[in-house]
Amino acid sequence: MATNLYDLLEVNQSASQEAIAAGYKRLQAKFVDPAAQGDEDATNHLIALREAHSTLSDPDRRRRYDERLVQRQAEPLATSAQPGGFTRLIVVAAIIGVCGVGYAKYQSDQEKARLERERVVAEAKQAEIQAKREQEEMLAAQQAEQRRLREEAIERANRANDLAYANQVSRNVYHQETLARQQEERQRVSAEREQNYDAARQLAREKAYLRQLESENARNRRY
Repeated sequence: MATNLYDLLEVNQSASQEAIAAGYKRLQAKFVDPAAQGDEDATNHLIALREAHSTLSDPDRRRRYDERLVQRQAEPLATSAQPGGFTRLIVVAAIIGVCGVGYAKYQSDQEKARLERERVVAEAKQAEIQAKREQEEMLAAQQAEQRRLREEAIERANRANDLAYANQVSRNVYHQETLARQQEERQRVSAEREQNYDAARQLAREKAYLRQLESENARNRRY
């Protein structure tokens, strides 16, 4: 059982400030979770640890505490060295006075401890709420990122479909233009063939007519 602040932080009276801080952090981590879950003993322990660290981490407060600690350790020896009943009367009077002052201080300390417990519990709940809020924000961010990725994938697919459709239309247009050119070429060749055929027939008629004229002229010369 801890009899002083050093025992409470599990360090010796000659401990350095670093050792005191390390002891406080180690013990605080041990009691934070139970205090957040409503464990009253853990909450009281956290309060005591905080008070011990606050006192021992301040050089002036630590020096005064060490002086009081030395006096308290020396009081039993001084009391046992005094003789007789007068000493007992002094001791009884001192005890009564200390009890009166101690009771008032006890009530004050109890009220401070209650307020401190409420504050520690509130801080623990606030930390839990903050952690939950951060987790919800992280989840919302992940969901937003997933939506963004889905929308980008849909947009890429739409662009690919549009491009494929445009390419198909281009191929269809090219095919139709090719067919039209081929049709025009066939019509041109057919027209040229028809013209050549007509020219050949006209030439044949003209030749036949010339041969007829030559034949008639030959008959006329014989007569």
